[in-house]
Amino acid sequence: MKEQIKIEGVSVIFGKHEKDARQLLKKGYSKNEILKKTGCTVAVNNVNFSVHKGEIFVVMGLSGSGKSTLIRTFNRLLEPSSGKIFLNGDNIISAN
Repeated sequence: MKEQIKIEGVSVIFGKHEKDARQLLKKGYSKNEILKKTGCTVAVNNVNFSVHKGEIFVVMGLSGSGKSTLIRTFNRLLEPSSGKIFLNGDNIISAN
């Protein structure tokens, strides 16, 4: 089956010191530690998945787990802090 949507390493970080927060994430710091050190909120962290043609896709999770932020990133209402989003093979993050 052909991948219609492919998400690679998507993270979304809110705050003024996003670059510092990304570095701490790479070092393995927790969301709470990053919030204390930088004042930034890690809303989505390193999401990877793909949806193939004909599949039904559902985002489920607890309140505050990043579901809405993830969906807003897919449709470009929010820009990811890192990662790639492919739609039919095209990286839509590089689109203007």
